[in-house]
Amino acid sequence: MANLKESSFWEEGIYQWETSDPVLGGENGIDNVPTRQLANRTKWLKDNKLDKSATAASADLAKKAQVADKLSKARNVGGVAFDGSADIDLPGVNKPGNQNTSGNAATASYAAQIAARKIGGVIFNAKTDINLPGVNIKGNQDTSGNAATATRLQTICTINGVPFDGSADINATPAGAIQFFAMETAPVGWLKANGAALSRVTYANLYAAIGTRFGAGDGKTTFNLPDLRGEFLRGWDDGRGLDRNRIFASFQLDSVQNWTAGFTYQRAQIRQGYEPREGGFTFKEQSEVGLGYPLKEPAGWSVGFGVLGPGINNVARTSTETRPHNISLLACIKI
Repeated sequence: MANLKESSFWEEGIYQWETSDPVLGGENGIDNVPTRQLANRTKWLKDNKLDKSATAASADLAKKAQVADKLSKARNVGGVAFDGSADIDLPGVNKPGNQNTSGNAATASYAAQIAARKIGGVIFNAKTDINLPGVNIKGNQDTSGNAATATRLQTICTINGVPFDGSADINATPAGAIQFFAMETAPVGWLKANGAALSRVTYANLYAAIGTRFGAGDGKTTFNLPDLRGEFLRGWDDGRGLDRNRIFASFQLDSVQNWTAGFTYQRAQIRQGYEPREGGFTFKEQSEVGLGYPLKEPAGWSVGFGVLGPGINNVARTSTETRPHNISLLACIKI
C-alpha cells in the first residue's frame, strides 16, 4: 500500500465520480483522481500558508509558472510539446535539426532579445532600417581612403600637371593636341584630323580650344577639324622671320625656290660620238664647224655646249610634287 503523490498545485475543479466509471485503483486510476486533486489543493494551501481570510484572487496565483509544476495544457515549442514538467530539446538548437540556421540571421526577427549593436554609431537590432551618417545621410565621420563613398580627395593631386581631386573629369592631354599614331583608327578620346565638321555643343572642350581656325562648319552649330591627311607639318614662324607674314593655322602650297645657273666652258676637239659628263652637266658634240662663232674654226674642230641634265648617274626620282623622304602615320586630335 502506498500514499498518493501530491503536487503543490491549485486544482480548478474536483472530478466527480460517474456511475459509469469503472472501478480502477492505482496511481493513475479513476478512483484516485478526486482524492489526488484534493490532496494537491491541500498541499498548495499549505505551501502558500493561506488562512481563512484568503480570497479567490489569491488563488489565481496558482496559474503563474513560478509555482506551477506543469502547464494545465501542453504547448508546442519549436514543434516539441512542452508542459513545464520536464526539460525538452529543440531541433537545431541543442540537437541536430533541419531548419535553416545560416548565420542565425535567416530566422531571427530582431536582436532586441539578445543585445542591440551599433553600426556607425547608430543602434541596430535588425527590427527596423537605420540611416548611417555619411552614407545615406550627411555625416562628419572620417572616410579617408574610402573611394566607394568619397566625393573628392582630401589632398589634391596632379596628373600630367593637371590638378585632380576626384570631383570632376580631367584631360591629362589638353583638348586640341595633335598626335600621330601607328594604327589606322583613332584611340579613345581622340579623333582623326580629317577636316570633319563637329557639333560645337557635343565637342565643347575642343571647340573652346581651336574655335573656327580650321573652318566654321555651318557657321552656327558646327566647326571643322584640321585636315592633316597627306600634309607635312611646319612650325609656326611666330615672328621669327623665316616664314614671314604667315598666319597661324594657315595652309601653304608646295613650291620650288627660283634659281639660275651659269657656267663657262672652252671649245675642245671631241671625238665623234663621245659625250663626257660631269655632275649635272652633259657636254654634247656640235658637228657644224664654227657654229655660233664670228670666226671660222679650222677643220676638225667643233663647238662644245653644256646641257643641264638629271642627277647622279643621269637618273632622278621624279614626281608631281616636291617632297622629302617620309613615312605616313595617322594624325589625330585630342577632344
